Amino acid sequence: MNKKELVVKYRSLVKIACGAYNCLNMFRIKKGKGNEIIAPCALLKNVNIHISGTNNKVIIDDFTTLRNSNIYINGNNNVVRFGKWTSFWSSEICTEDDGNEVSIGTHTKILGQTRLAAIEGTKIIIGDECGFSTDVIMRTGDSHSILDMEGRRFNASKDIILEDHVWVGIKVICMKGTYVSRNSIIGAGAVVSGKFTEPNCIIGGLPAKVIKRGIEWTAQRIPVGTVTRDFHA
Repeated sequence: MNKKELVVKYRSLVKIACGAYNCLNMFRIKKGKGNEIIAPCALLKNVNIHISGTNNKVIIDDFTTLRNSNIYINGNNNVVRFGKWTSFWSSEICTEDDGNEVSIGTHTKILGQTRLAAIEGTKIIIGDECGFSTDVIMRTGDSHSILDMEGRRFNASKDIILEDHVWVGIKVICMKGTYVSRNSIIGAGAVVSGKFTEPNCIIGGLPAKVIKRGIEWTAQRIPVGTVTRDFHA
């Protein structure tokens, strides 16, 4: 029986241990009514969760780890959700206004200096088995208004969605309206703001565009030129 199977088998014991550990290592502030932090079997170390508003939820599913990270929720009816076996280290989530959602999928790894910000009732959805390098920024809005000459605002905030198994390179910026299909790579330093609905692509540049099709990626370091079938089709 491997380590993962042991953790699942003895979930009740892991839950008790995580609860005790989290009490010593997590700093929480909840202002308002109906706010919930649900983390029955997750491990949180040096995590600050600050909630101001009502009916907000932070849901951290089983066997997920958060380290040296911050979650700031300002507003009402916001949801921050982490799937099972997810890693979120040295990073930050912020929501402002009402009805936002930030969702990070199962087995996704975000391991350094990532900032996710959702405002004005928008969503950041990151699928299962995604991988993030460092210094990544995702913002669903501009945090200010841009007006035409008649005083009408036109810079609406928009959702950001990454499908399953997307790799995000170092210093990537995903702006409002970004959509990236499954099994794709966003190259280092790219600035993404459009919709890329074709799967299995490398996206890169400023502004980002498709630079290669028909690719796949894996976290394993396979020798160059080796033929393997051990990847997502």
